[in-house]
Amino acid sequence: MYRDITIILHELGKDTGKQIDNEIYVPYRLLENVYHSAAKWTSENKVFKISPTHADALEITNYHPGGNYLHYDKNRVENWNVVFDKNGIPKTVYPSGEFYNPSTIAHYGLQHYSLFLKNNQAENKQKFLAASEWFLLAQDNRGGWTYQFDHDFYPERVQKLKAPWYSAIGLGMAFSLLSRASYLTQNKKYTVSAIKALPLFQTPVHQNGVLAKFEDKFPFYEECPTEPPSFILNGFMFSLLGLYDLYRMTNNDDPLFLYNQGMTTLKRMLPLYDLGHRSAYDLTHYTTGHGIPNVVTWGYHITHLHLLAALYSIERATGLQEIMTRWKSYLKGQFKF
Repeated sequence: MYRDITIILHELGKDTGKQIDNEIYVPYRLLENVYHSAAKWTSENKVFKISPTHADALEITNYHPGGNYLHYDKNRVENWNVVFDKNGIPKTVYPSGEFYNPSTIAHYGLQHYSLFLKNNQAENKQKFLAASEWFLLAQDNRGGWTYQFDHDFYPERVQKLKAPWYSAIGLGMAFSLLSRASYLTQNKKYTVSAIKALPLFQTPVHQNGVLAKFEDKFPFYEECPTEPPSFILNGFMFSLLGLYDLYRMTNNDDPLFLYNQGMTTLKRMLPLYDLGHRSAYDLTHYTTGHGIPNVVTWGYHITHLHLLAALYSIERATGLQEIMTRWKSYLKGQFKF
């Protein structure tokens, strides 16, 4: 028996399917529209693969402060919304103008460091060192690198950030960049510069630092130092890696202290970002007392996994491994409740 039938999927979509004997066939376009799934057809072996996303997490099993940074040899900051100044430093293009974004510049430098390790090309080394030198020249009298533009992270929930402001992601990624510059050149001027920024991690947000407190107890380093706190996960983990890198390159106990404090916080808070099907970007739905979780894109979910993998390779903590395993399963369409 063969006939056309109507398929209604969760009352969210309708299409024409097929009934062949006792089997029901649903058109993929309906699944794609309702579930926003991704598919790949392999003609050679006639396999049609469906998954939530084409993106996949890469393995990071032995993170080293002088090594490839989170597979950044695969990054291409040049394809971002940037222009380059006369020294080859990227400026991010915003509706309000072109600005130096410390995180973007660190991304760019770490990308070319990772490419240099892979290809041993002098051009990559030059671009990496140019980014590192920018941080030495742009450092302010508080030891940090401010964002010189206003930023509306989540206008419905938190107040606009007014320039100048510091970000834990910019500081942490600068530490990772400068640590690698010191490692590659054997010149301590880069880590000496980084050490000067550490007090900002102990300066509360209301005093123009990056320190917030979760449950009035656990130190959290804010990517967006908003009131109330945003508790952005990826920026926090980037800052922890930066503190770890700086400690390993200097044996200075101050970044180690801040790293250990932050890891205690991460282990306490990490389950709160688990939404059962993907991870949350921040906790503004919790800190502002209203709204739904800010669900990450698959790209940011991969970033969370890469950061977790790097931190797990350092810590070997069971809690990190459990979350990592769950979050990897979400890439395969598994739901956990």
